[in-house]
Amino acid sequence: MDERPKANLNAIAELKNTTDDAIAPYMESLGFKQSHLLTDVRLGLGFVACAIAAATFYYDYTLGFEKTKGYTVYAVVAYFVLNTILTVWIWWIEGNTVYLGKKGDVTIKFESSSKKYTPIYELRIVTTRGKEAPKTAEVQNPYSGWFDQLGFFVPKPFHAFITNSVPLLAKNEPEAVGSVAKSKKAKA
Repeated sequence: MDERPKANLNAIAELKNTTDDAIAPYMESLGFKQSHLLTDVRLGLGFVACAIAAATFYYDYTLGFEKTKGYTVYAVVAYFVLNTILTVWIWWIEGNTVYLGKKGDVTIKFESSSKKYTPIYELRIVTTRGKEAPKTAEVQNPYSGWFDQLGFFVPKPFHAFITNSVPLLAKNEPEAVGSVAKSKKAKA
């Protein structure tokens, strides 16, 4: 039985999610340590909002509505504020980020996207070394570059795509020969 991830070749979201999931293990194999800060903040905000809702329910259930309605107003406002912050965090701070990692003084962030009905994987990679200005690369490649005809994920071409997309990685990975990435633009 094949243990490689498999995706429906007709489902762009499934292809994207399977590809996104392959970034972290590859970066770990290169010695990068993934930061879970974005996910931790999202989980923390959601947990606090749920705790407020649960506490409000408990006090309302045990003491009755008349005794707790003043607190309920504050709880509803706090819940609304936390969920607004959570929405802002997800849409504008976290955005399309699928990986954030660090190795030594190098920080790397991957943001991915795919347009509806277009089987092209778009990747925005931001690398920062020490106090240097961040370098951004925007690359794209069809999913057929790393999925076989049955929908199984083939890691080697994807790893070459990532390595060739990040000049910092290409210097350290001599086996990355030839670019499978088609750069739209690279900003220094």
